[in-house]
Amino acid sequence: MKYAITKQYTRGPEASCAEFDDLNAARAYINEKLAEDFSLNIKITYRIYRTGEMVEQFNPGNPMTSSSGSQNEAGDSQGKEQTASFRPTPFNTTPRPPGTPPKWIIDQEEDEKGKNK
Repeated sequence: MKYAITKQYTRGPEASCAEFDDLNAARAYINEKLAEDFSLNIKITYRIYRTGEMVEQFNPGNPMTSSSGSQNEAGDSQGKEQTASFRPTPFNTTPRPPGTPPKWIIDQEEDEKGKNK
């Protein structure tokens, strides 16, 4: 039987990428691709189809695991990515009033250098 492999990026359409006659060869190909994608930090979901029916789905989280089920399961993991913990304060980007010097606080060292000159 023919097994078609498709890949889908996190927010992209599903595209066909390979065909195999053996299911084990298809699984080995997907595990190899998932390991490459994991090292490059790319999230791609791979699916194996047999005559238009999905046989297995390989999620990008762990390169050695696979899940069988409908395509609705793939949508559950989307949108749950971690956000960065650093968020700049609005004080870093606020505009200065006209006439304000760029550095209005004078350090003691700079004040002493100015007096010595």
